[in-house]
Amino acid sequence: MINNIFSWIIYPIGEMAMNNKTIIAVLAVAAIVVVAGAAIIVTTGDDNKSGGGPVTVVDTLGREVTITSTDRIISSGVVPTAILCGLGLSSNIVGVSIDTGIYDEDPYVIGLTDDDFPKAITDGISSGRIAALGPMYLMPAETLASVPSDLVICQSTNEEIRIALDALGITYIVIQTPGSMKEVYDTIELVGKAVDREQPAEKMISEMKSAIKKITDWCESIVTDEMKGEKYRVALMISATYANGRNSAPGNILTDLCADNAFESVDRTALVSTESIASVNPDIIIYTGLEIYDLVVPAEFIESLYADPIIGNTGAAKNELIFALSGGARSPTAFYEQGIVGAYAIYAMFIYKDHLTFDITNVFDSSNYVEYSKLFWEQINA
Repeated sequence: MINNIFSWIIYPIGEMAMNNKTIIAVLAVAAIVVVAGAAIIVTTGDDNKSGGGPVTVVDTLGREVTITSTDRIISSGVVPTAILCGLGLSSNIVGVSIDTGIYDEDPYVIGLTDDDFPKAITDGISSGRIAALGPMYLMPAETLASVPSDLVICQSTNEEIRIALDALGITYIVIQTPGSMKEVYDTIELVGKAVDREQPAEKMISEMKSAIKKITDWCESIVTDEMKGEKYRVALMISATYANGRNSAPGNILTDLCADNAFESVDRTALVSTESIASVNPDIIIYTGLEIYDLVVPAEFIESLYADPIIGNTGAAKNELIFALSGGARSPTAFYEQGIVGAYAIYAMFIYKDHLTFDITNVFDSSNYVEYSKLFWEQINA
């Protein structure tokens, strides 16, 4: 049965079967897009108040946008929604996009000041204060215009939608899905400037950099001092058949964690076969989307791989170092905002499991990953 769910050859992501609309749509939303440089801003009024005065920014499409108020904000994308909450503006949000699992993330992020994401959003939707506008991907202009707002922040759009928004006289900025940590920071900076919250944005970025440095320093010390420069080879899988390669945000995280990407030869993402996985012989395999893309129970799927005649011969299977994410544990690894610090922690725990002072399971889910993250934070700060 396992052989039936794997393809027998590597394909670029652009050559995916067009009849699998679900996977294509979701992967398209998650596609990594290179972002333009930092925004430029001229502002008047109180820097610590939303709507303190007109603000002019340059968004990631190079559009110069003047924002006169941010009292009512629509966020079409989980990235700007999370950032707005982190900047203390959840009460200004009047409309948000809704996609499967985007509000499953636990509010705790190691090393960061607690904010009210996602509870403020789920509570706001339940009370009717925040309108649930539907899926993020290419949300129509008419949907974005259905709720009165002062500013719309779009994470996914195209020229047709932008022309319609311009015709409707809607003030909006566009951010692209970040593809690197620098682009994550640039996005936070851009949103912070657009909503007149530059200082909170700087604090958020500073906390993120500090927490990530603690994680990467810990990993580097293991590789340098204990492994004498040897590195683990990691296959970071989106699904049973799709792997993250170079030039992908998850692949870049592996590099930051002093691990070798088993599919470094693949550009961004690719469809891989069982033979392909076996040929790179990873020391560790991590699956991030089995429930969504393959509709399987992660724990059962991992157990089946240990007995698989092909995958079972890899170092990862022989040493029982195959891991998976489930439920809310996926969120830090799926969305690129301040919560991505959690992805660094999760991957580091999987890769360096034998170097932890506590035991972990091979599947992280909503019930355990936060507690593991807290224990991990205690260890690297000891």
